[in-house]
Formats: sequence, structure tokens, C-alpha cells
Amino acid sequence: MKKFFKMGCLGFIGLIVLIIVIGVATSGGNEDKKETSKTASTEPAKKETTDSSNATEATNSDTETTESTDDGVLTKEKFEQIKDGMTYEEVVKIIGSEGELLSESGEKGTSLYTVMYSFEADGSFGANSSMMFQGNKLMNKSQFGLGSNSDVTITKSEFDKIQNNMSYEEVSKIVGGEGEVASESGEKGTSLHTIMISYTGEGDLGANASLMFQGDKLMNKTQIGLK
Repeated sequence: MKKFFKMGCLGFIGLIVLIIVIGVATSGGNEDKKETSKTASTEPAKKETTDSSNATEATNSDTETTESTDDGVLTKEKFEQIKDGMTYEEVVKIIGSEGELLSESGEKGTSLYTVMYSFEADGSFGANSSMMFQGNKLMNKSQFGLGSNSDVTITKSEFDKIQNNMSYEEVSKIVGGEGEVASESGEKGTSLHTIMISYTGEGDLGANASLMFQGDKLMNKTQIGLK
């Protein structure tokens, strides 16, 4: 009887130990599953955050590249945007850099104060530009070597056909197209609007022609090396 009781107690204790072992094993497995599930759920979020960060860095890099391409030199496109009557500050904003003072006259701050600036230009060798302001209003702009939107050339015979008081349109028909604006002053459409047009010439090396119009009437024509 005592032996049976002793065996029963041991069996009961063994059963309790077995239950505890199974419970611990089950609990550990659930913890592992929870950890695995937690890791699996956070990894995509981390990856998404990393991808978003990389995309932002790429965008910032593109922006910096775009901004760095404008080096503050005058181009043909910028020259065409500059209009009579603009202030020096407006012109600088278009070009992206300050000009170099070439000449100055009159009392600063008055309507007669006149200054001329040169600006670094992007074009052929020796390309340059100058702007004259009076009373802080643009009075004249001129350029050399920025490049022309036209490939029209002029011959000596065409030059000889051109006569004073002809309009720019009449001259363009004789030559076969428009030339390059080398200089411009005054308000467009008025009798004081003065424009200098240059054409690449056919003939000797460096052959060219310059035509000055005022109020859309030819006032002067010059040529070098045309044939």
C-alpha cells in the first residue's frame, strides 16, 4: 500500500512536471512567432522609409544640378528677354550676375545719371555685351558674338540694292531673311526705336554688313569684305 501510494505520488508529480515543460515550450514558441511576425512587419516599413529617403536625396541632387547649370553669363535667349526701360536690378536678375562698370556720368540718383556696364557673354570667341542705363532705366543694349537665330548671309549685290529709308521688312526680302540684333534702344514701335542689324557676309574672311534703322527706316548701312 505504501509502495502503491509512493508510486502514485511520483506519477502525479511527473505529470505536473510534464505539463509545465509543455507550457514553457508552447509559450517560447509563441514568443518566437511573435518576434518573427514583428520583424516581418517592420522590415517593409524600414525598406519603404529607405526608398523614400533615397528618392528625396535624388530629387535634391537633381535640383542642385539644375541650379548649378546657370553660371550667370549672358546668352542669346537672355539678351532677347531684356527690354528697353528695365532697371539695372531687373537686367541683373535675368542674366544672373552683376555687370562691370565701364563708364559713369552725371549725379547719382538723378534722371541724368548715366552708366554703362559690360556683361560676360556666352557665345563665340570674344563674345561680349554692354548695357547703358540713364536714370536707372535701360537706354541701349548691344552684343557681339552671342550667336544668331538666322543663317542668312548677305552678298555685295544685295547690299547695293538696299537703300536708305527702306523698312527692315523690305531689307529682309532683299537679303532673304532677318539678321542678328546687334544693338537696340528706344521703345519698340516709336519713332525713336533704333536698332542695329548685322548680317554675316559672303566674301572675304570676316565679311559682314551692319544696318541701322530708326523708326523702322534705314538710316545707315556699312559693309566689310563683301563680294
